[in-house]
Amino acid sequence: MSAMNLEKKSITGYLQRKKLTTRGTPLTIEQIGDGMKNLVYYVKGPEEDWILKQALSRVQIKERWWLDRKRIFTEKICIEILAEILPPTVIPEVVLEDRTDFILATTPPPKDSVNWEAELASGRIDLQIAYQCGELLATVHNQTFERLEIKRFFKDTKAFEQLRIEPYYGKIVEAFPDLKKLIDAQARHLLKDQQVLVLADLRPRNIWIDNGQLYLVDFAAAHFGNPSFDLAFYAGDLCLKAMYNHIQKAAYLEAINIFWNAYFKTVEYKGAEEIEKAAVRDLGCMLLGATDGRQQVDYFEDGVRDLCRRIAQSLLFTELDKIEDITEFVNRTLIDG
Repeated sequence: MSAMNLEKKSITGYLQRKKLTTRGTPLTIEQIGDGMKNLVYYVKGPEEDWILKQALSRVQIKERWWLDRKRIFTEKICIEILAEILPPTVIPEVVLEDRTDFILATTPPPKDSVNWEAELASGRIDLQIAYQCGELLATVHNQTFERLEIKRFFKDTKAFEQLRIEPYYGKIVEAFPDLKKLIDAQARHLLKDQQVLVLADLRPRNIWIDNGQLYLVDFAAAHFGNPSFDLAFYAGDLCLKAMYNHIQKAAYLEAINIFWNAYFKTVEYKGAEEIEKAAVRDLGCMLLGATDGRQQVDYFEDGVRDLCRRIAQSLLFTELDKIEDITEFVNRTLIDG
């Protein structure tokens, strides 16, 4: 039997069948997100609210890009593991897992919380949030480092490969065949160096702020792997924002410095120094993915796109290891062109 697609008009009946509501309960239902990889709905009831998320089997673009729908179950496992590590105010609670229709129902972000992406877009760059992100990520990596009882839940890395390795690392090799050896080596490390629980989607759009406190969502690409990916993914997102928004680029780059330094101040696991070097190269891959990967950013002018490529390739080979030197190099390149 094929899974049904969750539609706005069918949600009331669905929640009644799942015993989350009863007939006649008034609900307000709003579709959120871009609908590219998941169908996501915010459901408000008189007493309880939920986020309903259904994993789609392909990305909603012209090109055929298939995804394993079982990533929604990985997300549930990740949330449950994080619940043992982090304060309960930081992550959602799982309310329902539907293994037939690939649906997860969770509690929503706190009522008066704001999305960090929206805050950044309106010019409010709270560096304290960047610091908390670094500390929080280091806590997750510290608490899960080489824990085999956690690793066994993440034997399948298919979702991470489909959502991150293939669109970033695999795709950019086609555009830069001369970098193939280096890029392939980075991708190999991410899959083979299984050290910690990697969130694999830590970026402002998945961070909510409630009275100065963080709340994290979206763990579909989570896996047991190399911690360098989480550092690079966050830094890559902020770096792209700096390139796009020249007026506030210094603040975005400082948000990378603060995050990065908070992380390395808090980490306790072995080999963190090597992770830092790898993360700089992964950052290069993230930026190349933005210009030549499977999901390219669509807001760059040609000149900025070329600068981004240049910066990215430099990071793959740089001897710089301090994050302040990296962000200063990015800043200088953007100024000098």
